[in-house]
Amino acid sequence: MRLTQQMASALFFIAFGGVYFWLATDLAMGTAADMGPGYMPRALAIGCIGIGLTLLAIALAGRGLQGPVTGDLKAVALTTAMVGGFALALPWLGLPITVMLAVLPVVVSGERYSLPVLLAIGLGLAVFTTALFAFGLKLQIPIAPAIPGLTLPRLG
Repeated sequence: MRLTQQMASALFFIAFGGVYFWLATDLAMGTAADMGPGYMPRALAIGCIGIGLTLLAIALAGRGLQGPVTGDLKAVALTTAMVGGFALALPWLGLPITVMLAVLPVVVSGERYSLPVLLAIGLGLAVFTTALFAFGLKLQIPIAPAIPGLTLPRLG
């Protein structure tokens, strides 16, 4: 049996979920009514493992992506750079600007996209994520660039 795209994807999800679950074992779990800091990481890890097992079952049944595994290093490098860049830029640029910048690596991905469409997607994602995380969930995420001497009024 050869390793297919579906199997490789499944194994990635299972491994990622397993490592993530293991890293969260030191965090207090809590309950569904009173979630501790380890509740969501473990829930997401279990979800990743579940997705991986489902994908693996589909692959073993002979369905799904049957093509051979390819090593597209450009896609891996762009994705890694985007995630790392997002983590580094967020504290200084704020959520909306960082989200918009995270869309830009698509321009050099080799796929054909219209710049106005990408800007519209970036703007839409910036508005949605800011509304959801900063205002809806009230997470302590910077929404404005860190400019010395600039203080914004608190909302709510």
